Amino acid sequence: QAAPDADPLGKGMSNTNQFLAGLNPTNAASVFRITSIVPIGANVVVMWKTTGPRTNVVQAINGGLSGSFSNSFQDISGQIIINVVGDTTTNFTDVGGATNVPARYYRVRLRP
Repeated sequence: QAAPDADPLGKGMSNTNQFLAGLNPTNAASVFRITSIVPIGANVVVMWKTTGPRTNVVQAINGGLSGSFSNSFQDISGQIIINVVGDTTTNFTDVGGATNVPARYYRVRLRP
């Protein structure tokens, strides 16, 4: 369970990657993942769990008609500085993001 490449709590990240991301590998609630993507009018609010102190960047890509997408994500936010120590939840509003047709895919990048 303590091996660097182990994921004993099933969080989807190895113990090493959790440590590098600032997470607590022994705490099941300590995660780095998007928890909701909600359209509000023409905008989309992306909410995720993270940890600080770190810097995150929200990225997006528009999907094709078939729902497929490439790995050519682009930064859509500036640097989002997480000024707390430990686990937290934060969000970003993609202004006009709900007007992208047929789909828009999001991810949050941990900036070194």
